[in-house]
Amino acid sequence: MFDKKIYLCGFMASGKTTVGKALSKKLNIDYVDTDELLVETYGQSIPEIFEKYGEEYFRDLEHDIAKKTADMKYGVVSTGGGMLTFDRNGEILKKSGIIICLVRDFDVIYQEIKSDKRRPLAQTKTKDELRDMYEKRISKYQKYVDYTVVNAGSIDDCVKKIMSIIDEN
Repeated sequence: MFDKKIYLCGFMASGKTTVGKALSKKLNIDYVDTDELLVETYGQSIPEIFEKYGEEYFRDLEHDIAKKTADMKYGVVSTGGGMLTFDRNGEILKKSGIIICLVRDFDVIYQEIKSDKRRPLAQTKTKDELRDMYEKRISKYQKYVDYTVVNAGSIDDCVKKIMSIIDEN
């Protein structure tokens, strides 16, 4: 069994959840999605938290979730798209596992998120604003990532790329 944590980061719809679930199955280890854990822990959806309390409050809850995942012994953890844009989260995760950034073409991502009601930031921004956010986040992720994997093919292709990284570690 693989005995480290593997964090997957990336922009919204970069494939973190889908690839993370497939990777955890392949490695036969636990899978955690930080957004799902946050919803489960606090009993409200992310859009509800944003609407009632604002983004800053959400980011504080997200930080608590980062600390929770850092305490896990091993597993595959998919982070929310904004988690690694905050140094306090990046520093915690960097110390506790391997961080892999999944990257997809922005136009492919945009087609997926433009009408997704579960993504509050995607609903309030124009395509140009989202592209700007994408570019800024990708550069912020680089401060903490150990590896970057282009997710342009099938789920299996992406998992194979990550498996070759893991085999090196």
